[in-house]
Amino acid sequence: MNHHRDSEEICLPTGHPIRLHDAAGTRVRCLHGTIWITVANESDDVFLGSGQSYLIPRNGLSLVERIGNSSIQLERLHPGSKLNRWLSGLIRRFKNGPGR
Repeated sequence: MNHHRDSEEICLPTGHPIRLHDAAGTRVRCLHGTIWITVANESDDVFLGSGQSYLIPRNGLSLVERIGNSSIQLERLHPGSKLNRWLSGLIRRFKNGPGR
């Protein structure tokens, strides 16, 4: 079976955490700065520094927020050649700006 990865670098806006729903299997990689991740039903929050990554273990709500000037890469592995609409939609929202 072929597996494809969809990924994109996102510069996080100040004061606007990314809300990820049903993101199990999504890898969040901190490219620059510090990232704070909260996953529903996980006992601890996760803090990532430059070069570190975290694989979201379960579905539900996950919040990803920057501390200072930060950027992230979201990567999602999915089977087959079908376009990953979830990640594509998220990337489109951030390129258009928060709240659009």
